[in-house]
Amino acid sequence: MQTKHSRQPVEFGLSAYSPLGQFMVISILGMTLTLLALVYTHFELSDEYLQEHLNSHNRNLSVVLRNSLLATGLEDALRESQGRLSDEMLAQISATLDTELRWVPIVKIKVYGRNPPEVLYSTNTHEIGKNASDNEGVQSALAGVPLSGQVHPNHLNEFDNIIEVDNVHQQYIPIRSRDSDEVIGVFETYLNVHEVMRNIKARQRKDFWLIGLILLLFFGGLAYTFLRTHRLLQIESQQRRMHLDELKRVHAELEERVEARTAELDQAKNFLQSVIDGIGNPLLVIRPDFTIALMNRQAKNLLPADQDEANFKYCYQISHRLDAPCTAPDHPCSFAQVMQKGCQASVTHTHYDADNNPMTVELLTTPLYSADGEFVGVIEVEHDITQMVRMQAGLVESEARLQATMDNVPDAIFTCTEDYVIESANRSACHMFNCAAADLVGRKVSDLGAESVGLDAPSFENTTYQQAVMQRFDGEAFPVDLWIGPLEPDKQNSRYIVVVRDITSRIQSQRELDTSRQQYFHQDKMVAIGQLAAGILHEVGNPIAAIAGATAEVRQVYVPQDVDDDVRKNIDLIGEQIARLGNITREIADFASPRPRERELLDLNGLIRSTAQLLAYDRRFSSIGIDLRLDRNLPAIFGVADQLTQVFMNLLINSMDACAGSDRGGDCIIVSTEAGDAEVRVLIEDFGSGMSQETLGHVMEMFYTTKPVGKGSGLGLSLCDTIVRAHGGSLKIESEEGRGTRVYVILPIDRDGTNEGEGDTPAPG
Repeated sequence: MQTKHSRQPVEFGLSAYSPLGQFMVISILGMTLTLLALVYTHFELSDEYLQEHLNSHNRNLSVVLRNSLLATGLEDALRESQGRLSDEMLAQISATLDTELRWVPIVKIKVYGRNPPEVLYSTNTHEIGKNASDNEGVQSALAGVPLSGQVHPNHLNEFDNIIEVDNVHQQYIPIRSRDSDEVIGVFETYLNVHEVMRNIKARQRKDFWLIGLILLLFFGGLAYTFLRTHRLLQIESQQRRMHLDELKRVHAELEERVEARTAELDQAKNFLQSVIDGIGNPLLVIRPDFTIALMNRQAKNLLPADQDEANFKYCYQISHRLDAPCTAPDHPCSFAQVMQKGCQASVTHTHYDADNNPMTVELLTTPLYSADGEFVGVIEVEHDITQMVRMQAGLVESEARLQATMDNVPDAIFTCTEDYVIESANRSACHMFNCAAADLVGRKVSDLGAESVGLDAPSFENTTYQQAVMQRFDGEAFPVDLWIGPLEPDKQNSRYIVVVRDITSRIQSQRELDTSRQQYFHQDKMVAIGQLAAGILHEVGNPIAAIAGATAEVRQVYVPQDVDDDVRKNIDLIGEQIARLGNITREIADFASPRPRERELLDLNGLIRSTAQLLAYDRRFSSIGIDLRLDRNLPAIFGVADQLTQVFMNLLINSMDACAGSDRGGDCIIVSTEAGDAEVRVLIEDFGSGMSQETLGHVMEMFYTTKPVGKGSGLGLSLCDTIVRAHGGSLKIESEEGRGTRVYVILPIDRDGTNEGEGDTPAPG
């Protein structure tokens, strides 16, 4: 309720006896005295500075004039004078002074003798001959100490004992001998400073009035500020009195309301008790000292029937049948947790019912605060979860049994959402993908594929099956079989179980079987080729021998005679070509002849050289040269010559196919060998068409080829890799599209032949 009050008039008078008035008066007086002291100090410092300046200026001027007069022979005149100077000297002094004082405001100059101390020269001639024994300035200068002073207008000149009309500054300085530094006289000057003093006084008056004006403005502003502050304070004081009256009235109303509210609270307490009695779970209101402030009927039912309720004043007496709070580390008190953290706490305890039988309960404890935020206790609600705990224990045991079963299955098992997001994974899945379970949970099954994996959703009656290529977390790809089935028959929220089986061993076995088939096929083919070549070479050898014999007979019969040069050249050409045919037939016979399958020491350079020479007869590659850069110090290695010949032939044929159409000529293919510490390296480099990165990733796969149908089977590089690995080596391919390919064949030297017999597999075709 709000009540309007009429404003009372506020008086704004400022008494000199009030603290604010006293402060204003003291401030004005203090500031006035401070400014007056500053003005006085300023004027004093100005006078002192002026006197010092005049003394210094006049002294310097007097010294200059004295020295000028001494230069005219004044020293001799002073020594010889007997109370007066000659007219000639007086005239000379006047002439010198007229010259020196044309621009200087000197009003009078005097020269005093020493014995006696009287005026020997003066610009006022009537003062010549005047005795100066009583002149303090003359006596001080004769004693060697310069003396000066200022005489204001119409004031007595204490040195000359006369009243000056103008404002003058007089200076007495000794006249010393140039030879002995003896004082022989006194020189006095009178400097007119009337105009200077008049300007200074005018400036001081201006400064005084300016300071007075500033002081007046300051006093006015200070008085205005004080009066305004006093007015605001008076208004604020009046408002405080009005607010105090309002508070007193409100307090009286609140007292009336408190009495009415107390009656309502008593009624509400009874209502609250009836409400909490209607709650199905035991409920207690506990004070900070663990005493029970309130509890419902269900909590009272936990008390033994044969004991009085008054004996159970504390919460731990009801719940644990103890005489002290719970302190066991495995039995934390929820009340203590609430007091420490200041927020709601939930714990599981073992309590007792009215028959003292143990039961498992979940306690939900909530802090209770007063209206002003003070902690006054907790509200504790108890839920009997004995049956639920027993069921959970059975469920945990079942889950543990199921998990153990899944972990011992060699296949990876995933449980997934309807979007194939992994929810759980067994131990075999972690081993298969080389990661932790946390790395798999939350990922999609399709994200584990080495390439895009499309998952077919199963029906709730059937399980889908498909093959895919997955990728381990270390980057290794491997083939798998995928089975996908429903996890639970709930069409509103489909969940799946995915089983992944690693079929790498199966694929490898199949690949080895295919390789063996190709190898045995190659062996049979090579045997057939060898037999065919032997027959052909036998049939071709007889004509070649006959032609060679006929050529030799013609050369023996006709060449010694005088025959035409063209005929002789043709006979020699026939002989050369016959020899070439013989070499070709021998190389074909060596290549096609059966070779041992056991490992033996091989000359790798000779093997590469014979393979390159044989390919040179292929008319498809007549325009492509092979540059052999073989290491002469290459050591012998253990291997199967037939298999390694097949490797180098396949690699060279691939390089020649890539260089078809190239215009590089003789250096389109470079074959180099190099010896290492425990291995030999063969590099076959071509500058042909090269391969893309996508093609390079599949070249080692069986039956993968980029050649047209009928040009290649897709087994060449795969079988080359198999042969090299069987020899304990490795095959590495680097390629860049449009710039060529580099194939590295690395074979162990194996000086002791410890791997002998590992390469018994026949070379593929």
